[in-house]
Amino acid sequence: MGFRTNVDENEKTDSNAGAMPTGATDPNPAATSRGIRLPDLGLLNTVLQDPDVTEIMVNDLRNIAIEKRGQIVVTPVRFKSLEELNRIVRILMEPTGKQITPETPLGMTSLPDGSRVHIAAPPITEIGPCITIRRFPKRYSLAALAKNGSLDQRMAHFLNACIQGKQNILISGGTGTGKTTFMNALLALVPPHERLVTIEDTAEIPLMLPNQVKMMTRPRSMGTESIGARDLVANALRMRPDRIIIGECRGPEAMDMIQAMNTGHQGSMTTIHANTARDALFRLETLVMSAGLDLPLPAIRRQISSAVQLIVQIKRFRSGVRKIVSIQEITGLEQDTILLQEIFSFEPAHPLDPHSDEGSFRFNLSTKVLESLKLQGIKALP
Repeated sequence: MGFRTNVDENEKTDSNAGAMPTGATDPNPAATSRGIRLPDLGLLNTVLQDPDVTEIMVNDLRNIAIEKRGQIVVTPVRFKSLEELNRIVRILMEPTGKQITPETPLGMTSLPDGSRVHIAAPPITEIGPCITIRRFPKRYSLAALAKNGSLDQRMAHFLNACIQGKQNILISGGTGTGKTTFMNALLALVPPHERLVTIEDTAEIPLMLPNQVKMMTRPRSMGTESIGARDLVANALRMRPDRIIIGECRGPEAMDMIQAMNTGHQGSMTTIHANTARDALFRLETLVMSAGLDLPLPAIRRQISSAVQLIVQIKRFRSGVRKIVSIQEITGLEQDTILLQEIFSFEPAHPLDPHSDEGSFRFNLSTKVLESLKLQGIKALP
């Protein structure tokens, strides 16, 4: 999950992007990632050392696919035996104290470098376990993302002003569009004196500020109760946070997040899976309703319209390039419909080709957010 890493125009594309070892593994059996020693994962050791690989997909015994520089490549590598693949599964699950069995064929864990691991095994799968490893690229700044072409300098300046002006931001996009990478770039702009509380299912947000608290959910296991995102949001409100950051809203914690944004925790952020800004609002409404408070839809929309100021929409193109295709502000309600106004948009050079990443960014007239920043003495545009 992350923005495209080959930002230098003169950089040559690696023609062996999908290459993997066909025989022996690394002479040093334990792979290293960003200086962190990883367990011996056999055929996966070499690919784990490649900083450009952001996703590793072990499709049971048949092959291994990787995502490198935004491109997904199916490699010709196969495991020699089911036992070899099962050995890797046991090593991955060992830190959790759990085992993958026919009775519990699904599991989640993480590597020492923070990479997220998901495992599905028979009888859920057919030909052995399936392993998906989501890796997180180096931290980006807005300046680096602007150089990369994911946004332009005006957008970077505007978003920096929004962070300083403590606007509540919803970051929307599909799977693998780089929502968390972008949110980390925004969090790097938060003033160091502010208290930040982050809530995640897996460790994707690094410690950036001296007054930052990281909290993570805990699944239910034998002898322990589960601790969900909603529990953590409720506790975060008692920890005197300036901003609350939820790695991803995917359940009833959305209601608590909206309430927090409406009760003095300005500058809070979260991400959500959606393909457009309008779809993000629909999904947020659904998640709020799942809290079971029996609020009528108009009341939910009023809460959302007063809580969220900006929606940033990110898209991953077929080429692997990620771009911010829209920044929209919520301007209010009209007959229980949340009103959106686009501040920035990506204008494709080839409108009839939805997969083309060629184009330019356009600034559109804004009202509410720019006026709010102006009242705070913050210059929103360069």
